[in-house]
Amino acid sequence: MYTLEVLNPVAQQRGVLTTQPINPRPASLDHKTVGLLWSGTHGGDVALKRVGALLQEMFSDVTINFYTGGNYPAPPPIVRQAAEECDVVVGATAD
Repeated sequence: MYTLEVLNPVAQQRGVLTTQPINPRPASLDHKTVGLLWSGTHGGDVALKRVGALLQEMFSDVTINFYTGGNYPAPPPIVRQAAEECDVVVGATAD
């Protein structure tokens, strides 16, 4: 078994650094609503839409909601809306 360490490549001065505990992952995404949260950077929407399409192929009856944060970091009201409306949220930025 291998261990993969994931690091945040965004410099601290670009965003607000907050610590949140990781929510438990659902056993499956069947019959779930997945939020895709895009910050507005180039390519992030393309990556997220592809993720949404793949999830719909892999799981039964998955609903995809797409949210545009407009800038990095995503505004807290958009993040709260996605959290309230979705079972799982995937966020992405790209350049």
